[in-house]
Amino acid sequence: MTRDLLFDMRRFGNLARRSQLVELGYTVRQIRNAMTDEQLTIVRRPWLAARAAHPEAVRAVRLGGKLAAASALRSYGVWVSRNSGLWVQASSQSSRLPPVRRGEHRITAPEWFEHVTDVQWRVSVPDALVQAIRNEETPDAIASLESARYQGLIDDALVRDIANLVPHRKRRTLERSRRGAMSGIETLFRLAAEAQGWRVDIQVFIRGVGHVDVLIDGWLVIELDGGTHADINQMHVDRQRDTELILLGYRYHRFDHPQLMGSMDRCIEVVRLILAHGRPVGR
Repeated sequence: MTRDLLFDMRRFGNLARRSQLVELGYTVRQIRNAMTDEQLTIVRRPWLAARAAHPEAVRAVRLGGKLAAASALRSYGVWVSRNSGLWVQASSQSSRLPPVRRGEHRITAPEWFEHVTDVQWRVSVPDALVQAIRNEETPDAIASLESARYQGLIDDALVRDIANLVPHRKRRTLERSRRGAMSGIETLFRLAAEAQGWRVDIQVFIRGVGHVDVLIDGWLVIELDGGTHADINQMHVDRQRDTELILLGYRYHRFDHPQLMGSMDRCIEVVRLILAHGRPVGR
C-alpha cells in the first residue's frame, strides 16, 4: 500500500519526530524529498512540520519543549478564559535552550500522567490542568477543568489525581468545581455569584421553558448568551422562553460574552439590584 505523507502527518498533528515517520516505513530519501518539495520543514532536530502545523506548537518545539498549561488546553479545544501567552514545558535536563520572548513562559515539571498518543508536541490534558491550576487565576483554572470534564477529556478519578498534584492551598480550587457547566463563561459567572453568598444552580430544567443556564435563589434566571444568540431565529426562541419565565413567576436577565469577560463586576452588581427588589409574587 502506498502511503500518503501529508495524510500521515495529520495523524501527528502536522508536527512529528523523524523517528515517527521512519516507524511508518518512510525512508530517509522519501523524507528528504518531501523537504526538498517544501512539504516538510525542519523545526528543530529531530522535529519536522507540515505547512498546516499549529504555529504555537511549532514555536514550542523551537523552544526545545512542548505545549503546556493553557496553550496545551487550547489545542485540545478546552476553554481558556484569557490568552496569557505561550506556555512551554521543557525538560529540567535540557540545556542551551533558546531564550523565550515577551509573553512566553517556559516551565520545567515532570509529566505525571501517562500520555500514549501520536501527538507528542503537547502534554496531556491532566498535566496541562495541573500546570494551569498552579499558574493561572483560580476562576480561570476551574473554568478550564469544568470544560475538560464536560467534554469527557477527564473523569472524576482524574480530578482527584489532579488534586493530589497541586499545592495544598490550591486544592480548594478543585472543591469549587462542578459537573454540568456547558461553557467557561457559565463557570466564571457561577463562581462570581457564589462568592456573593447566593444560592446558584446551573442548567436547571423548568417545565415549559427547558434548561436555563443559571438559577439564583430559586427565582432569578440568568441566561448567558454566546455567539449563536445573534441569529434571528434563536433570538425569537429566546424571547419566547423569556415570556414563559415571566408567566411562570420567574424573573430573568441576560448577559452576553463581552459583558461577562470584560466587566463581570458590573454584571454581578446588576444581579444584586434585581435581587434587592425581592422575590416575585407567587414564587
